[in-house]
Amino acid sequence: MELSQVRYFVTLCRTLNFTRAAAQCQVTQPAFTRAIQRLEDEFGGALIFRERSLTQLTELGRAVRPHLEAMLDAADAARSTADAKAGRRAEVLKIGLGPGIGAGEIGGVIHEVTRALPEVTIHFEEAGPAALIESMLTDKLDCALLPDFCDLPERLNRWTLYRDNAVAVLPPGHRLAGRNALTAGDLADETILHSEYCGGFATRLAATCPLRLQRCHGATAQMLDLVAAGIGIALLSDRLRIPPPLAARPFTDPDLSRAILLAVVAGRPLNPAAGNFLKLCRARRFA
Repeated sequence: MELSQVRYFVTLCRTLNFTRAAAQCQVTQPAFTRAIQRLEDEFGGALIFRERSLTQLTELGRAVRPHLEAMLDAADAARSTADAKAGRRAEVLKIGLGPGIGAGEIGGVIHEVTRALPEVTIHFEEAGPAALIESMLTDKLDCALLPDFCDLPERLNRWTLYRDNAVAVLPPGHRLAGRNALTAGDLADETILHSEYCGGFATRLAATCPLRLQRCHGATAQMLDLVAAGIGIALLSDRLRIPPPLAARPFTDPDLSRAILLAVVAGRPLNPAAGNFLKLCRARRFA
């Protein structure tokens, strides 16, 4: 299997048109078609179904597509890394973090980027979805991690990285710390702290049942300080690291899970650090 065959197939998946795909890959249509046929021979079955003007992926084509896309992303990331390393250019990787989304889950990817590009500067910006989207559209951010319930404009490409759920963060010695998991009923008599940086778990829960909410202004670190002082309980992402002596207990009913998306402006050229980060994220499977 040649990398050019993989690139041709991935392009065809996006266009579902042999003529346009061949033009984008800058090869003649006969050569493009022969490359796809050789790929089908290697997989032992048809990848593309063509009937008159209709072009669709077969079941086999749909099954192998994500694997071939990951292969292509990894190859492109390696090439970007090599190009940037040869140039020795200082780069800045600017990442937006939406409400209640930490950098821990992408730490491994950032480590790979910084290992390949030691001079890169990592810049994080924590804000609400609207502010982060505006920053991306005005080229102040390369990309952003956002919750799936925010309204993304069509100009943004997006991919699901992982899912998270709510945990109830309790002060030391709290009466609920002995529970294995908590539900809405357990929080009926509790004060729930929330802010624009908490991820929206508390407000989503308040829409389904009565809660005593205490509005706060501050980032996650300040929210944890308030919990430690015994002012109330916080509902935060289970992907965040909760420091002792605070206790975090899974929140199971109702379901407050959400998908975390990686968003980037469609068609905008990225510097090598940002391009490498994007491709590594898309190639990696987040647990």
